[in-house]
This record gives sequence, structure tokens and C-alpha cells, in this order.
Amino acid sequence: MSESKIKKAWYKRWWAIVLFIFIGLIVLGGLFGDDSSNSGTQTTTTPSNNNKVEAPQEKVTTYAIGDSIDAGDFIWKVTGVSTTSEIGQDIAGTFFGEKADGLFVILDVEVENTANTAKYLTDSYIKLVDSQGREFSSNSVAAIYLKPEGSALIFEEVNPGITKKGKIVYDVPPNVNTFTVKITSSLFSSKTYNLEITI
Repeated sequence: MSESKIKKAWYKRWWAIVLFIFIGLIVLGGLFGDDSSNSGTQTTTTPSNNNKVEAPQEKVTTYAIGDSIDAGDFIWKVTGVSTTSEIGQDIAGTFFGEKADGLFVILDVEVENTANTAKYLTDSYIKLVDSQGREFSSNSVAAIYLKPEGSALIFEEVNPGITKKGKIVYDVPPNVNTFTVKITSSLFSSKTYNLEITI
């Protein structure tokens, strides 16, 4: 009789263990389900928070002719704007120079090196952009024929404290009258300094 009681107690204990395991699995399943739903919620809200952080934008200052523009190691100043259909001269009935495909826009500039060492200056630092967003690079070939000789600003080394005066030429469509002059501090810089001109 005592043996049957022992067997009965073992029988009940075994089923109790199985029951506890079953209940435990249900509870764990519920916990994992809650975690997955919470992580899903966090995933959807994270991008909106990132977008809010990126929303503020830097204020862009627009300069005018004659203003000093501090761009990195150089201070730029556009002192004048002129136009022409050709650059060069006629010698003995033969034209030596360049004729514009559209219209040549010539910028008169002064550039000072404010660094403590010599820096390379190139006309690639300054471009024209029209109202349609079209960007115009300088025409170095036409600039070679500018008078007086040597007035073209193309590429050169400028010592500290020296101000270089020169001209930069662009070939643009003849029917465009307004441009934004975009100046960068280097070829690898994405920041621009804007100046509005009308021709």
C-alpha cells in the first residue's frame, strides 16, 4: 500500500512538471511577441526623428559687386562685369583669338591670400549659374587672349598677404541676363559663397 502511494505521488509530480513546462512556454511566447511588436514600433518612429534633426539648413548670404567674400584661405572681390562676342585681335586681316559660341562674360576680380603660406589659386574656384541651375565653367583658352597680356586669372601660386588682380572669362547663352557667381574655398569644398550679377 505504501508502494502504491509512492507511485501515485511520482505520477502526479511528473504531470505537474509537464504542466509547468507548458505554461512556461506560453508565457515566454507572449514575452517574445511583445518584444517584436515593440521593436517594430521603434523602427517606424526612428526615421522620423532623424528627419527632424536634418531639417535645419544654413542661411545663405548673397553678396554684391564690390563686397569682400571670405572663402577659406582667400578673400575674393568681384569689381566689375563686362561682355563681348570675341576676345583677340585682327592682325593683317587674320583674327587671332576666340569667338564666343554665345556671349563672353568677363569678371574683374581681386583675390587676396590670407593664409600663412603660399596657396594655389585657380579659376575653377568660381563659376556662373543661371536661373535654370545651369553651371558655366571658365573659358581659359579665351582668357589667354585678354588685353593687357597676362591679365587672365587661370592658375597660379599666390604668396601670403598678396592680392592678385585678374579677369575670368565665361562663354554663356546670349539670352541670359542674370547669373549667380558661386565661389568655393577649394575644389573639394561643397560650401559656396554667392554673388548676384546682371549683364
